Amino acid sequence: MTLAQARENCAEQMKFVSQGLDPRKMEAVKSVLVDHIDNPTINDCIEYWFKNYCLPRRDKPAEIKLRITSCLRTLWAKQYVSIMDKTHFSAMFKAMNDKSIEKGRGKGFSFNAIIEIRSALRFCVRQGFIDNTQFEALRPGDFASDYDVREHYLSIQECKLIWAHVDELNITDRNKIILRCAMVFGCRISELCSAKKTDFDLKAMLFTTQRENTKGALHSIIRPIPNDLLADLQYMKEQSPSFKHMFPNRDGDYPANSSSVSQISKACHQEIEGVAPFRMHDLRRTISTHLTDAGCPLQFTEKLLGHKMKGVLAIYNKSPMLDGLTEWVNRWVIMLKGE
Repeated sequence: MTLAQARENCAEQMKFVSQGLDPRKMEAVKSVLVDHIDNPTINDCIEYWFKNYCLPRRDKPAEIKLRITSCLRTLWAKQYVSIMDKTHFSAMFKAMNDKSIEKGRGKGFSFNAIIEIRSALRFCVRQGFIDNTQFEALRPGDFASDYDVREHYLSIQECKLIWAHVDELNITDRNKIILRCAMVFGCRISELCSAKKTDFDLKAMLFTTQRENTKGALHSIIRPIPNDLLADLQYMKEQSPSFKHMFPNRDGDYPANSSSVSQISKACHQEIEGVAPFRMHDLRRTISTHLTDAGCPLQFTEKLLGHKMKGVLAIYNKSPMLDGLTEWVNRWVIMLKGE
């Protein structure tokens, strides 16, 4: 330590002494490394939240951050948070919605972006990175509209038509099998895209979606595989033997691109007469609706869709309910085949 450094250190210690504090009892506090910026900007807050919360704890953190930054105008990103009041935060949120509309984003995009940036600011307040809470009184719904709740599901007749004409569609074999799996399992498309070959046990006839590949990464999902899918799944396993992924990307052993897979539904309603436009996610609503109408107990449809059980069941009932699920999955395949 140089003499100048000693003088500086002494001055820092004397600040504690002047407050009646013993510097020797401050070691724990001084040992903590704190991310500190004298006057953090909105962008500083986003980066702090991304590094310390979003990156280690959220699914697809880069996409979440991009949602915010793609709506945030540069002049607001550079703004010091300490001098902003409700009027300024209101103007920033309104500008985020306006930019989203200018870019042609769908309804609800900016609504979720505002939710996320409020979450980032709240985290910064909790961690002591900022102390301005003026934004708390504002609500996303004051500036943007949420996505409309979709109610669409396919009729049984539409399901039968698709099942009967899958092989005739002008799509890859991979996408044909993904379509059949989505129709039978009612799983999210992302669960199929990220699935490994080892997730499909064709001897035990079980498809396991690993916890890290589920929405929220809350729990793994086990679904029975019906006989009608065995040949297709065996075929996929034999393709690209060195690959780990069951439905790999065309560029290599990477998960299939969910945005391209989502276009499968477009081929269905364009090429199969009698099938109205739909989204792949509508297949989840479809299987839940028709199985319930057929008398399937709610706990089986919820297990099949991978929803978290509620109440006491969520805490104590960890059974995969495979016997009941197998029965109803097989019944659903019979309904799809029109037998």
